[in-house]
Amino acid sequence: MLNSKPYNICVFCGSKNGNSKKYLKTAFKLGEELSKREYNIIYGGGRIGLMGALAEGVVANNGKLISIVPKYFQDKNILLENSNKIIFTKDFYERKKMMIKSSDIFLVLPGGYGTLDELFEVIALNQLNVINKKVVLVNINNFWSSLKILIKDLKKNGFLYTKENIIFKSSVFETIEFIEDCL
Repeated sequence: MLNSKPYNICVFCGSKNGNSKKYLKTAFKLGEELSKREYNIIYGGGRIGLMGALAEGVVANNGKLISIVPKYFQDKNILLENSNKIIFTKDFYERKKMMIKSSDIFLVLPGGYGTLDELFEVIALNQLNVINKKVVLVNINNFWSSLKILIKDLKKNGFLYTKENIIFKSSVFETIEFIEDCL
């Protein structure tokens, strides 16, 4: 089903490949499926790691890819040059701010500290009711399972204020199905 509105989907993910080919395959497949459904994909602009695989999936299907990149990376030879739009920001903070403001929903693939930083920013803003946007963690190889346990412990110990809008999905198919049901 094609959208009546071109929704903006932000994907946070690693700039490294990880230690399983399944991570790269899933990132590519997610980019492919999102672009087939004519969503606008917002991401960090990299051409390597999961970011690169996601972007390749989008570009291979003539999807709309929007790169939001801190100026720090402008001359580092790591950017995907054939994004539909490349926006350079002053710094990482401005990048996150623009990504969060521009997006209707967030998808999170495996990644490192940068991905966690982006994820926790969105979760915290949801907790404080600054935003009300869904966050879907694509739980490839149970990557996010320990976070799921941590969230359960935070709830049990009384440290969460509100529902956090976090959804765990184990496949691209389940993720797409969820997106189409909630947008």
